[in-house]
Amino acid sequence: MKEIFSFIERRKEAYLAELFDFIRCAGVSCSGENMRQAAQHLCGILRRSGAKRVQILPTSGFPVVYAECITDERLPTMLIYGHYDVQSASDLEKWASNPFSPEIRDGRIYGRGAADNKAQLFAHIKGREAYAAVKGNLPVNVKYLFEGEEEIGSPSLRSFVAENCELLRCDVCYYSDGGYHDSGLPILILGVKGSFYAEITLQGCKQETHAMRAPCLPNPAWRMVDLLASVHMPGGRIAIKGFYDAVRPPSAEQRAAARKIPVNSAALKESYGIARFLGKGDGSDYYERLIFEPAVNLCGIQGGYTGPGFRNIIPRSVTARLDVSLVPKQEPADIFSKLRRHLDEKGFADASLQMIGGAFIPARMSLDSAYVKAARQAVLDGFGVEPIIFPGVGGAGPNDVFLTTLGVPTIGIPYANADQNNHSSDENILLDSFWKGIAASAALIGKLAER
Repeated sequence: MKEIFSFIERRKEAYLAELFDFIRCAGVSCSGENMRQAAQHLCGILRRSGAKRVQILPTSGFPVVYAECITDERLPTMLIYGHYDVQSASDLEKWASNPFSPEIRDGRIYGRGAADNKAQLFAHIKGREAYAAVKGNLPVNVKYLFEGEEEIGSPSLRSFVAENCELLRCDVCYYSDGGYHDSGLPILILGVKGSFYAEITLQGCKQETHAMRAPCLPNPAWRMVDLLASVHMPGGRIAIKGFYDAVRPPSAEQRAAARKIPVNSAALKESYGIARFLGKGDGSDYYERLIFEPAVNLCGIQGGYTGPGFRNIIPRSVTARLDVSLVPKQEPADIFSKLRRHLDEKGFADASLQMIGGAFIPARMSLDSAYVKAARQAVLDGFGVEPIIFPGVGGAGPNDVFLTTLGVPTIGIPYANADQNNHSSDENILLDSFWKGIAASAALIGKLAER
């Protein structure tokens, strides 16, 4: 790999110039701003890198960008997933520089999409380009699938993958998104939680009413308090009948891996401003709970009056929004149905319940996979340190589609620093992380061929 790493070293200025042009081409999916241009720009990057069959393919929303480098159909094939859309940057006054005019400060590239996800997908393209430039033919086949809707929940991805299984046929899927562990060590992600977002509304009188009638009239705010208390028990357990029926305990290897993840309880407490964690309280089981425990989170409640002064009213209606996170074997549709049944049985049959947006399916893969070993060695070669193995993460994501629909192992290899500020002002990626990501991407090709 020394020759390849030397090639990357010599190309650093060119890589930065090309990445900066990519960041300047916004592609904001929540508003639709510049999305077609961003897809076309990415196609140009792929073509210049030597990729073939580069094309923009339609979906029910924003298009995906597809490309491939096929050496021999008999060789292993890896699919690289990423997204070219970015978050908006409406809070311009909070940025130290123009979010779409990238610049380097203190060893970091600043700009919207610098970490999420342009530099990370770009690293995969350039790693493969460097490998081919030095070695000639690739020892594996590489396919690329970059979507334009990740920042709005990937509503079209699942159907696109299901309709294009032959085009996307592969042996393994790798993606680079998110960041390292807080310690600064790189990680491998072997699973995601499932999730769906639910909205519950309770109606009271047909209009706001004077509070003097509280002894006589139903108050939807108090009813919502009772409703939510019926769902969630002290300590975090969920009281919905059948909620845990499909949950299977993690394997001994998965639990051992979670226990090996470093946790700085004192720093986390200070960061969150709390005195105790749920569970054991001291944070020693933080990652086990984060990865293996399903949950129903109350995101917010809206209704009544909390403004300045006084308004003595009985609210007309109250709405609560729940984020339901699931673990493997739990199905979003099944849990949603059980939530509906729970409300009916607890005296809230009149409550309006709807699922907001799409749903993600939980997925987790084996730690013993040869594809995990290839990724582990590639990170060691590229970063110079062993990655921490995460058998899963606390959040959901669209990458479950590759494991569940294509039926292939799906592994996350984040290339960005933990303090990347994605979705916030001054989004950034460390230059050192960017270079190491390109090196690891090149190494991954060789390690996959050796598996």
